[in-house]
Amino acid sequence: MPVVGISAAAVVAAVAMVAQLRTDDDQGARPIPTTSAEQTPSVAPTTSAVQTRQTPSAAPTTKSTSAAQAAAEVVRTCTAEMRSTEAMVGAVRIAATHWREHVQAQTDLIAGKNTTATTTAIWKRTRLAGPGDITRVSLATANLKNQAGCAKLRGPAATSCSQRKAAMEVAITTGRAAAQDWANHLSMMAAHASGDLGAIHAQQRWIDQWRAAPKNLDAFAQAAAALSKAPGCAPA
Repeated sequence: MPVVGISAAAVVAAVAMVAQLRTDDDQGARPIPTTSAEQTPSVAPTTSAVQTRQTPSAAPTTKSTSAAQAAAEVVRTCTAEMRSTEAMVGAVRIAATHWREHVQAQTDLIAGKNTTATTTAIWKRTRLAGPGDITRVSLATANLKNQAGCAKLRGPAATSCSQRKAAMEVAITTGRAAAQDWANHLSMMAAHASGDLGAIHAQQRWIDQWRAAPKNLDAFAQAAAALSKAPGCAPA
């Protein structure tokens, strides 16, 4: 773009110089003009030079506007992407939190840290919140925006946004696994409540789920901790 601007300026200068030389040649062959005649040739070259300068300036302005619009679109797309991704992290975090409380209640009951009444109350509270947790995760998944929007960023924001996005993706992956464990347990409990699963089988499946739960819960906890240390993302 700068090269085009310089070339146009050079053309303008050349045209103006030729016009000026021609005017000088004509004046040398004529008698000394009157005052009114002196004003006539001075207006024509000036107007021509101004018009010539204005013509090439339109292209750079148009291209500059297009570049600004493209940059604004990248910022808009990246901002939408980061917001939807943050919402996804928030959704799996809530699900994982309730699932951890549910699992920990069993652990504390066995260790004698909780009474049966306290444990039952925790189970009921988290179980009732469970369906909302799973719905929230599903909606957040459906609302995830273009996952390549921030890839077009340039400058310092590109690095920080990339680092945060990578940390969020790990949190989402591990959080989804924990949320799926929670969904599986809720389905098992619903089957037991409807009579499709007997008490003995339901109890055994619960113990199996309780023992397996820490793997995904701990993985999400580590990812969440890493995300808390990741840089922020400010596309604008």
